[in-house]
Parts: sequence; structure tokens; C-alpha cells
Amino acid sequence: MKNLKTFIVIACLAVLFGCEEDTVTSLVADDGVAPGPVSVAANAVENFSGGSKITYNLPDDDDLLYVVAEYQRTDGSELVSVKSSVFNNTLTVEGFANAQEYTVNLYAVDQSENRSEPTIVTISPEEPPYTYVCETVQAEATYGGIQLYWENPKTGLVTIEVYIEEEGGNLIFKDAIYTEGPTGERLVLGLDAVETKFVFIVRDRYNNRCGYIRETLTPLYIQLFDRANYQAVYQKHDTPDAYGWILPNTFDGVISGNNGFHSPPGWVDPDGELPEYADWSYDGIDLYPAIVTWDIGELVQLYRFKYWPRLGNYMWRHGNPHLFDLWGTDKLNADGTFDGWTLLLENVGPVKPSGQPDNDNTTEDEEAATAGFNFEISPDMPKVRYIRFVQKLAQNRTNTLFHISEVEFYGDNR
Repeated sequence: MKNLKTFIVIACLAVLFGCEEDTVTSLVADDGVAPGPVSVAANAVENFSGGSKITYNLPDDDDLLYVVAEYQRTDGSELVSVKSSVFNNTLTVEGFANAQEYTVNLYAVDQSENRSEPTIVTISPEEPPYTYVCETVQAEATYGGIQLYWENPKTGLVTIEVYIEEEGGNLIFKDAIYTEGPTGERLVLGLDAVETKFVFIVRDRYNNRCGYIRETLTPLYIQLFDRANYQAVYQKHDTPDAYGWILPNTFDGVISGNNGFHSPPGWVDPDGELPEYADWSYDGIDLYPAIVTWDIGELVQLYRFKYWPRLGNYMWRHGNPHLFDLWGTDKLNADGTFDGWTLLLENVGPVKPSGQPDNDNTTEDEEAATAGFNFEISPDMPKVRYIRFVQKLAQNRTNTLFHISEVEFYGDNR
């Protein structure tokens, strides 16, 4: 044991005195010499909405590391810098607040962080995306809230903030809408039926924004009818369920990709087509509609129908509705036909914010599906108790499948 301790002490001393202090040295010596400037041709600037792409020629310096652009997005704002490696010859500057001339300074930087003399480039970005939204955003009163509409032709990421202005000017936040589609609309709900001062603030990711946009509107009275009173109705010609996805699932309060109503694939009505849809076709192909019926539980003036599609990987595809009709009546008939029914909505469906096909979804697309789709019904329609949903076309652009997660009905039962 004594010999082992002696060996350990000797080994430690050997390691201690055998090591020398490490010295870290730079791979490239700092010669103190700045690289030459980059050169930019007269036609080397490509302007676009809110920014510019600059093409340049690199100086002939062996230790060149990157090119940096420095600029201000608005007059008097902080200096912004963007870098591009030595392996590129282009650089994009963006986030400008207005369509006007701006100055950008380009510097070549070597591995010792020596900077070249600046190359001054004048750019003229086009009108930034947020300004189009500022100019086109509109609001109108609707049942239980307000409806916003806007255009965003440059498809930039823009935020629309919604506030209620109190007496004295205090702003109460109500909603934030994130949009990058070419057009958009949004319901802001849960508002009382009283005259209300609204303020809308439109901004982009760089915090560029226009001034306050003000509207005074009075939302219309509406209520959500109690889903505890909803019932599934099974009429002749209605589509049966499959996979355990029964119609009562559509008013159980569960919204997901694994709960709702699901039709059998390729189902065809054994009782024959209803005359209202006997000639229905899409893209030259005859299609059978899928039909389900709900009982709201009381006679009401229906103002809004809302549904949630099957979520998860099915948001904008498969058997979720793309085009549908909505019918209403105060009483059922025995033969399951549409005799005595009123067509409340015709050829309507959800609009995908991005416009991209199938399940190629943006964040805005996913948020729209998760929030559910609202459809306004004219107050001139008669009072109804029973609702019939007719899917004419699924998201897969056939009608061999139909699934839906949840429904809600809104209106006035006074």
C-alpha cells in the first residue's frame, strides 16, 4: 500500500512539472492592413417591397472574411447591420418603412476585423407590405363583434392589433391578427352590443407602423345556443357514420384530429339522389353529396354557423369540407327530402389564407383551421330549429369522404 501511494505522488509530480502553459495564437496574423473596398455596378441593385438586393464584386484580398452592410430603416433610427460571407456576392437589406431613397454603406472585412473604406450605395425600396394593409383594412359591425377585411398583395408578415378605446384614451387590447396572405378577413367576437370605439394598429416585424386607424361601431346582439340542447337527427338520405365517429361527437366540445363525425368512404345513397343535387358535378365528374342533420333544440333566428374541421394532419385536406350548402327548417318531414326547407347558405366554404395547395400549410393556415370557420346567415331568413349540412366537395376535390370535428350555432332566441 505504501509503495502504491509513493507511485501516485511521483506520477502527479511528473505531470505537474512536465506541463507547460499553453499559448493560443491566431491562425492569421493581424497585418493592420484593411482590405480594398467592394465595388458595385450602377445596375446592381434590385429593389422590392420594403427592401433591396445588392450585388457587388469582392476585393482581391487573401484574408477577406465577409461583407457587412450598415443602414437605417427610417430616418434617424438605430444603425442596422447585415453580413454576407466571402462565398457570396449578394446581400439583402430590408425592413424599410417607406418607399424612398436610402443610403447603405458596404464594408469588406478581413479575418483580423480590419474594415475597408465604405462603398456607398443608394437604394430605392418599393412600398413596404404593411402600408398596403394600412390603406385597405376595413371594419364593419357584425353579430357579437366586428369583421375585419384587408389586402396584403406583397404577402409580407403583418400584424393587425385590435383595441377598444376607453374614455380618456386608454387602449384595451382585444386581439392580434398575424397575416401574410394576399387578402384576409377576421372576426373579432365576444363584444357587447353597444357603441364602441375601436383602434387598429398595423405593424410589420421591424415595428414599422402607420398611425392609429379608428372606427366607431356597434356590434349586433347574438348568443351561442347551448350545445346541451343539440341533438343528432337521422333522416332518410342522410349519410351514416363510420369508425365510431358518430354525429353527437360534433357537439361534445372536443375539437381535435381524432374526434367528430366521419362518413364511410365512397358511400352512395341507397335511396337515390335528392333532386336538388342530382346534377351536381365538379370538374366534369358526378358527385354524391354527404348530408347530416342537427336539431338546435329550439326555434331561433340563426345568424351564424361555425364549424371546426378535423385537425392535425387533416386541416386542409382529405374529407374536410371545401364546398357546402346549409339548409334550415322549423319542422322535419317524413320522407327526408328538402320539401319545406330553406337554403340558408349556398356554395360556401373556408378560404385558406395562403392559397397553397393541400396540406402545404403556413402558420396562418393552421391558426385559421384551429380557430374554426364562421359563416354569416342573413337576418332575412326565417326562424329555424333543424339544420342540414350538405357537403358538396371535400378538400381532396372529390366527395368520397366527409369528416368534421365540431359545430356551433349562434343567433337570437328572444
